[in-house]
Amino acid sequence: MASASGLRAVVVGGTGGIGRFILGELVCSPAYTEVLSLCRKETTLPESFNATESDLKKLKQEIIDFDLEKLTVENCKSYFEGKDVLFVALSRTWNDSKRLPGRAIDNFKHVHVHLVVRCAEIAKAAGVRHVSMLSFSGANSTSMFDMMKVKGEADDAVEALGFERTSIWKPSLVNKGPNATFVEKLLKIFMKTIFVGDLGLTIRFESEQWALGKTEFPPVSRHEVRDILEIMRQAKEAEAKSKDNSDVPVAAAGGNETGEKQAADEQMGKQPTGQQPDCDQGSCGVAASENDDKQEE
Repeated sequence: MASASGLRAVVVGGTGGIGRFILGELVCSPAYTEVLSLCRKETTLPESFNATESDLKKLKQEIIDFDLEKLTVENCKSYFEGKDVLFVALSRTWNDSKRLPGRAIDNFKHVHVHLVVRCAEIAKAAGVRHVSMLSFSGANSTSMFDMMKVKGEADDAVEALGFERTSIWKPSLVNKGPNATFVEKLLKIFMKTIFVGDLGLTIRFESEQWALGKTEFPPVSRHEVRDILEIMRQAKEAEAKSKDNSDVPVAAAGGNETGEKQAADEQMGKQPTGQQPDCDQGSCGVAASENDDKQEE
């Protein structure tokens, strides 16, 4: 269970379109007292989080080299020691993979498998108990499609490390609001989506439920779209209840009255409170090639 001083997290990929919202949720949550972001460049939280000075004091951003020869247990174990949860949001889009020298599949796999698994291996060696990583709907190591196969290989490899708790998130198209790529905006016309702010809330909420012993989970959960929506519902209910019982908002997007909050939610790509995202298992089973959280190595 969590220590008396609160939860401590390390995040890799916290500068991307999804990772920034995970980072914001952790920084603004009372349950987390320390958040370390390992990154190639520093980032800022989305403005809609309204993070206080006290919140921001929890956050430390450490610029590191993601070269596999340098990203080793010997060099990086200290970053992970004493942490409760590793959140992995590293990603590279297929289009970016095609623009780089060499084969697109190798460039894609370098980030989605080699870097992801290496970070998880270091965390495991450092005693981190819970890994929570982004994948996407349809990922399967036996798939005939390269993207799905690669993501599935990463999922299998991280699960095989044997963390006390492994959470693998498999959303479909994620609505990143104004930060969406052209392809994502186009696909929104035809596909139902999960809002990026809601996904960040859900990932943070699940980690707290397990660490604080509030909910029992199996050792491994591969959260498909239907599972994500159910945990999201629970997270929103808990958030609303907390706000009813306190003048101080618990989660990042809170603190505004109804009209003001809805405007903030729209800006951050978050579904307004009280509304369920228009997504279901049947219509969200296919991940788009531009679905990824864009992140440098």
